Amino acid sequence: MIVMKEKIENSSINFKFKTYSNGQLAVFLQDYNGFPVAEISIKDDIVDLNIDEFIFKDYSENSTLVNLLFDMNMIRTTGRFVLIGKHLCPICQVLY
Repeated sequence: MIVMKEKIENSSINFKFKTYSNGQLAVFLQDYNGFPVAEISIKDDIVDLNIDEFIFKDYSENSTLVNLLFDMNMIRTTGRFVLIGKHLCPICQVLY
């Protein structure tokens, strides 16, 4: 994980957006060559989200990305959370 974090900090990160089957925003990170780095969103059919909001999968392989994305002002928290399994995930807004 540390290697991944160092690579990301020294690279250009871009968002790639798609839409899940339920209409929610699917957010992916790509490196400067367009290669996938991570999927940082989660689909949940019960939660109502604004068009620029997503459920941030801030655990597991994405745990090293959390502070980086907030510090780079790429996303911000809405102050709302949703329970996914046993993990409380923040609902975040993409800052374009």
